[in-house]
Amino acid sequence: MSRAGGTTFKPFAARGRRSMVAILLTFALCAAVSVSISIWATTRVKHQATIVQIAARQRSLAERYVSEVLLAQRGVDVDPTATAGLMRASAEALLNGGTAPSVEGFDDETTLPRAHGRAIRAQLRQELRLVADLAATGNAVLDGEPVQHVRLTAHERPAVKDPVERMRVLAALTSNVSYNASRAIARATDHNISRAILLNILLGLAGLIASLLLAWALIRAARRQSAHFRSLVTSSTDLVLVFGEGRCRYVSGSVERMLGRSDTELLGPGFEQIVHPDDRTAVANACRHGDAHEIVFRVANRFGEWRHLEAHCTDLRADRNIRGVVLNARDISERIALEEELVRQAFHDSLTGLANRALFRDRVEQALARSERSRAQLAVILLDLDGFKQVNDSLGHDVGDELLEELGRRLGEVTRPGDTLARLGGDEFAMLVEGADQAAAETVARRVLERLAAPVTVSGREFVLSASAGIAIHAGGQGDGEAVIRDADLAMYAAKESGRGRFELFRAAMARELGEQLGLEHELRLGLERSEFSLAFQPEIDLESGAVVGVEALLRWESPTRGSVSPAQFIPVAESSGLILPIGEFVVWEACRQTAAWLGEGILPDGFVTWTNLSVTQLTGGGIRALVERALRETGVPAEMFGLEVTETAIVHEGPAGERARLELEQLHAAGVRIAIDDFGTGFSSLGQLRRFPVDMLKVDRSFVQGVEHDPKDAAITANLVSLAHALGLLAIAEGIESDGQLASVRDLGCDLAQGFLFARPRSADDVRAMLTGERAAVA
Repeated sequence: MSRAGGTTFKPFAARGRRSMVAILLTFALCAAVSVSISIWATTRVKHQATIVQIAARQRSLAERYVSEVLLAQRGVDVDPTATAGLMRASAEALLNGGTAPSVEGFDDETTLPRAHGRAIRAQLRQELRLVADLAATGNAVLDGEPVQHVRLTAHERPAVKDPVERMRVLAALTSNVSYNASRAIARATDHNISRAILLNILLGLAGLIASLLLAWALIRAARRQSAHFRSLVTSSTDLVLVFGEGRCRYVSGSVERMLGRSDTELLGPGFEQIVHPDDRTAVANACRHGDAHEIVFRVANRFGEWRHLEAHCTDLRADRNIRGVVLNARDISERIALEEELVRQAFHDSLTGLANRALFRDRVEQALARSERSRAQLAVILLDLDGFKQVNDSLGHDVGDELLEELGRRLGEVTRPGDTLARLGGDEFAMLVEGADQAAAETVARRVLERLAAPVTVSGREFVLSASAGIAIHAGGQGDGEAVIRDADLAMYAAKESGRGRFELFRAAMARELGEQLGLEHELRLGLERSEFSLAFQPEIDLESGAVVGVEALLRWESPTRGSVSPAQFIPVAESSGLILPIGEFVVWEACRQTAAWLGEGILPDGFVTWTNLSVTQLTGGGIRALVERALRETGVPAEMFGLEVTETAIVHEGPAGERARLELEQLHAAGVRIAIDDFGTGFSSLGQLRRFPVDMLKVDRSFVQGVEHDPKDAAITANLVSLAHALGLLAIAEGIESDGQLASVRDLGCDLAQGFLFARPRSADDVRAMLTGERAAVA
């Protein structure tokens, strides 16, 4: 693989250096062995030459011995015994190894190795015996004894009888044996030299063959290793790039596959062209300096898409096989996209795509920081849809979500590009309008409310919704973003309290009102924990007999700090905070306990019913059936003696919540529990709703009863409501009877039952007991 205008760069080319080293080591080993053999052979030759020399001088010593014996006979001062000793010592040294004595006129003392070879050793033993026979014969001659009596050990039988001739024959035999031994030693030496030469030749050939085989094996191994690493790199998902001299010199196959580009497009200056302009400096610096660190940069694939690479930089310019800066990279585009999506999800609403509460709060803080420098005003507008919960409950959350998406688009149409629009949750939206005073903020709020009020069609249904908006103005300078948002929220709740479909500007008094509500909610929670709640009971009278036929259980709260708190004051707070659920559970249980106590005393007449009020939250939230059945079962109160009063508003709920409420009431009614519609005539119920719900009694609202005596319209409405109840087979009870005229009127209109201050105010359980045991007569 080559770069444009540069030398070829082959990171996986076979390297012969290790093979050459191995071959040289093999040759060196063979040479060392060859030299060792040569030295050994030369040493053997040297020793063999010395042996031949010692063997050759034995002939001279034998002749000298004969001459010295003859000279000694003539009286010459010579020492043939010493010469005989030299011959014997030399023969023994030749045979068994050791030190051969020096001989004057021949050589110095020499150390010889032990003779080898069966033939050579036999000849040397024969020579040693001949030397002994020669010496014995010489001694006999010197002693004047007959030589025929000398015992010869070499088993040689000279035919001559002359002593001198016999010595000369033995000396000649000794010389001959010595000569034969030297010739045998010489032949052995020649053979050893030839063998050493042959061994060196064979060793050289073996070394050459071994080196060639080793080189071949090493080359094969190197190629396999190179192919192995080539496969690893080319098949790896990791991306490898090598830069040198300011240009890309190598890219792995994974880089080509990832970018969809060939190496000719990437090598040389080509790679720099596909790096994102904002990242080129960082890549160039990394390739120039080679410091070990991580860099992230973008490159364009052949489709023009930007891929994010995370690379580790390694400086290998000192490596003569690389001579470049290596980037080991991996494609992190999916991870970057996931991180961006997580950030988007963390700061944007998944349904509408608008900013969420966290991002909106951050934008408000940033706007306040700019306002602190510029002293410019800004406004925060909070919007909450009116009645959106009914859409979710009646049509389902899918329709509600579509509606919210459409409303988000509408808000975007009336928002300036520089402003921030957010969905804070549910059906609550917020707007940040920078550089806006009170007049500008009110203009924006008015325009938004008008746009939202336009009819919208979702899932084939047309909706006309309104919204309530709260505006908080920040006059510039330092500020708390959370406080500004909270002020706008207070103003929005004030708009809802003022009639909805409008906007309100934040005022300091709103905070005090909210503080009062929060304080009341806190005390409600404490009141539940401290058992500060109790029940009062208002009797219900049969207008025909005047007998007490039931009571309505009414909740009372005696606060240690506020005194007696009106239900009209704390019930709305309990509804909005969710505390109505535990409070309603307390009412059901307490009413059942008290009824059980009266029942145990035997003071309740037949048909007596204790009624409790059921809130919308209790009814639509589910679980009321289980609560009532458990309370009746554990207190022992018959189901026919317990009744539930629900408002008209509670029975108009559609969707799953309404169906669940209707099913639970039907099951309770089938078990014997009585059902009444409270405040009838003031809500939105229809005959269809009354027909579908299990109802035993209608309670005519006090607003009609109070005018029934003097107002013909109230009288007509009351008469129609009573007639409607009777037509449906229901009882009709008039609430709020406070005068005899009202009592007479409702009696004339056909009401079955009545309750009000004229008969009795809500009273304690003991007072009701006294009324029941005193057999108080019906009002005449």
